[in-house]
Amino acid sequence: MIEPMARADDSVSGDLHNGIVQTGKKVLVVSENFGTGHTKAAEALAKGLRSEHRGIEVQMVELGRELQPKVSRFLLSSYLNIIRKTPQVWKMLYGRHHTRSFPQWLQWCIYRTLYTRLAAYIEEIRPDLVVSTHPFASSGVARLKRQGLSTILCTLVTDFSAHGAWIHPETDRYLVTHKGVRRQMVGMGVRPERILTTGIPTDRRFWKKQNQREVRERMGLKQMSTLLILGGGLGLGGTDRVVRAAAKWKEELQILVCTGYNRQLKESMERDGELRHPHIRITGFTTQMADWMDAADLIVSKPGGMTCTEAIAKEKPLLIYGTIPGHEERNGQFMLEQGLAEKADDDDELDCWFQRLVSGDLPLDRLRERMMVWRERIHPSHSVQAVLEMLTS
Repeated sequence: MIEPMARADDSVSGDLHNGIVQTGKKVLVVSENFGTGHTKAAEALAKGLRSEHRGIEVQMVELGRELQPKVSRFLLSSYLNIIRKTPQVWKMLYGRHHTRSFPQWLQWCIYRTLYTRLAAYIEEIRPDLVVSTHPFASSGVARLKRQGLSTILCTLVTDFSAHGAWIHPETDRYLVTHKGVRRQMVGMGVRPERILTTGIPTDRRFWKKQNQREVRERMGLKQMSTLLILGGGLGLGGTDRVVRAAAKWKEELQILVCTGYNRQLKESMERDGELRHPHIRITGFTTQMADWMDAADLIVSKPGGMTCTEAIAKEKPLLIYGTIPGHEERNGQFMLEQGLAEKADDDDELDCWFQRLVSGDLPLDRLRERMMVWRERIHPSHSVQAVLEMLTS
């Protein structure tokens, strides 16, 4: 168990990493594919660690996909079916353990389903530190620590609200999005000195300022009011409904649509004659999301933790629509309370926002000001520095 950091403030400053990390230290960053934001956070952290300290070995893996690929695919399919067909069931499951850790029997089920090979996998890699960006992965490693594994375990929370599923006594350090999450976790029994506020790590391309006109020109887009519609990496959140509402404005509005890994949704839209228009561009999962955000004037999306963080980093106005019950409801509530987003509850409200976008009458100055303040608090270097500090402890 690493010792608590001797620091009065729980936030990570730009000069936190003062120790010397020995060359050859190994960091294993683990995630799961149930929601692509978890994996994107893991990838961004791994990339940042490699860039900051070339002498350490960093490996990133989606554990279930690596250890039990067939089971992982089945669980992902089941998760998507619940979200699409019976979202209130997901809300009930999420709420049942919101303020307390998963019971031991449920942790055992997760372990037996996904992680029976985890001990051998970690023994082969022998990491000095494991960083987890998904509660299932945290549960698996925590179980091994109860059985004697001596590695450091750090859990990086990828939402703007705490949930009991993230919490395990064996976790040495928690990296969270903001101080409100820290207070929630302390209320759930986590020792405050184990929690640091770092924000969610994001790819550094989201922190690079780009000229909007130049980005549009490079992407072959027109210089006109531009809307970006996102459904997250899995193409959820009523994306098709938003697109059809926006398509009414296709003569005056440039519409960019990203369906993520939802190939069926992308193909359905591409077959729709109403959406075949020079002002409408549809893509699946893209590694160029930073450019897409730079090209846009307004983003419409469900409030996934990663999407919210990327929008803040780009200082791009975010209109919330199509929230998944449970964790995203709490993300959306946080964004609205902090003045970091607006919300549309139905097609009429969407239409009103699109009309204002076309007319150049969006009331977004205060929102951008709030994003500028929060942007400094969630810089990706904070989580990288916190992890490096753990390697010097």
